[in-house]
Amino acid sequence: MSPTMLRTPPFDPPFDPPFDPPFDPQTLGTELAAFLRQCASSGPYIHPTAISFHNDQDRVNWRGYMPDSDSRDTFSNFARAPSNGKKTRIGLISIPCGSLVGNQWEEREWHVFTIAIISGDRGKRILVWDCDPVKGASESKRWKYILWGKQRSLVAYLRRDRNLKRAEIWYNTDDSSSGQDKCLLLSLRKVREWALLGDIQYYKHDPRFHRCIKLSP
Repeated sequence: MSPTMLRTPPFDPPFDPPFDPPFDPQTLGTELAAFLRQCASSGPYIHPTAISFHNDQDRVNWRGYMPDSDSRDTFSNFARAPSNGKKTRIGLISIPCGSLVGNQWEEREWHVFTIAIISGDRGKRILVWDCDPVKGASESKRWKYILWGKQRSLVAYLRRDRNLKRAEIWYNTDDSSSGQDKCLLLSLRKVREWALLGDIQYYKHDPRFHRCIKLSP
């Protein structure tokens, strides 16, 4: 077993938010924000809005094609939001797949995943949790060849513009729920699970890193 692959028992907290989480990946940003606010507490910082755009220009490009573009945030909104000294920063990434060609918002497939920036004694770790992980991901492969689309561009932004170039990059490899078209539901469950753990820094056998691997720089 690889020394950096964590095999601790999964954390399985009760999932009992005030209302049922949305299921459809095309759920409007306002509904996602309502759920994220329910997860926010005195624990880790949870960004209150879904993250969907590289920057403001990316948002402008989608405006008119996406009915809720103004209720979604950019990479910078997520990374620069005050965390008030929190040890963990969590974001829900909700993105249309592919490039923008005409008015195809309703027909376009969407994907949702979560990201956490977690402090520790030896610096920060970026954790990308995707319920549909890339097959064949391994520690020997560089992160830029495993992460795709906005996963890769978000991590690149954090490394380049948010002083996280030395942060370890971790990636979920649990594919037990892959291909079930439940990316929004499972990502929201993961946000809730991490929230219930509290605002804790990274530690050995951290359950947030269960079945995750550290990708190569």
